[in-house]
Amino acid sequence: MAERTRRTARAGALLLAALLLAALLLAALLPLGACTDQTKVHETELAGLLAVLPGHYDNTAQADADVRNHVNPPHDAVALTITHVYTPRLGHYVYYAQETAADDPRRVFSQKMYSFTVDDKLGIVETLYELVEPLRWRDGQQNKDLFTGMVLEDVQPEACQLLWKKTDSGFVATHDPKVCPDAGHGAILHQAEFAEGVLTIGDYKFRRTRSH
Repeated sequence: MAERTRRTARAGALLLAALLLAALLLAALLPLGACTDQTKVHETELAGLLAVLPGHYDNTAQADADVRNHVNPPHDAVALTITHVYTPRLGHYVYYAQETAADDPRRVFSQKMYSFTVDDKLGIVETLYELVEPLRWRDGQQNKDLFTGMVLEDVQPEACQLLWKKTDSGFVATHDPKVCPDAGHGAILHQAEFAEGVLTIGDYKFRRTRSH
């Protein structure tokens, strides 16, 4: 009788242990499932952003309005081209961006690389790169094969990444205040925004004139 009682007690203890283990495993898997679902949401949002971002832009409307309204100093008239390129060493979603004078594409103001990734917690993350030898990549939108051989030594990442979020009207990008606390001294400032074909970078408003 005593032996049967001991066997019953051991069986009960084993069952309890198995139930506790199952509960612990379930608790561990639930956050993983939530992260997976959230990652899928971010990936869908990234696909939406990258479907509309590439193209040719200019802010001539803004520059002309500054002249009419006697804004001093007026914004320069700038053309911006954002082109998807295959640059595996910088990531899966990489773009070349070149700014020129709106009335003279030979006057190049800046050249950058944009690389986009998805982070479970941060969402869509954009890393911006300066080019070590800009002349080597100038007008790369006309020769995209040029970027296939780009290596990390060819670029210098900027310190502050951009965190993009989906909104009702489009997308907005801010700096991570933990990494760049001077980006707003506690306030969230939009560093970039895309809505209805207009890409705002800082105080420049670029309207897309054609897809790319």
